Amino acid sequence: FEPPKSAASRRVINLDDGTIEVLRTHKVRQMKLRLTMATSYEDSDLVFPNEYGQPLNPMNLTRALGRAAKRIGTEHVKPHDLRHFHASLLLQSGQSPVLVSKRLGHSSVSMTLDIYAHLMPGWQREAAEVFAKAMNQGD
Repeated sequence: FEPPKSAASRRVINLDDGTIEVLRTHKVRQMKLRLTMATSYEDSDLVFPNEYGQPLNPMNLTRALGRAAKRIGTEHVKPHDLRHFHASLLLQSGQSPVLVSKRLGHSSVSMTLDIYAHLMPGWQREAAEVFAKAMNQGD
């Protein structure tokens, strides 16, 4: 309900087909709930509102994630941890820091690298090999 922190925070990101399908199914459930709640439902145009259409209580979300984490046998998970997981997985899979920075809405790639550079082991070695290969092309 407040403007984003920076211009980069307003962004469009691509989602895979499976995630889009889950969101479509969720939207249908929301529309059905809205109909059953009639005038009790406050349409705030949120993707994940509470049962009355209002913003979720952050502690309820944190508790729900904690219960889900416990069910799968992992440590407590906070909502912001999912953002870090997303960035970490992409970087460790070799995605460009520029791409990850754009998806996260960071104002600069240097911010992303300051936070996540330690997750890119082997990049120095790989760069050295690419450079050496390029230099040996003339032999």
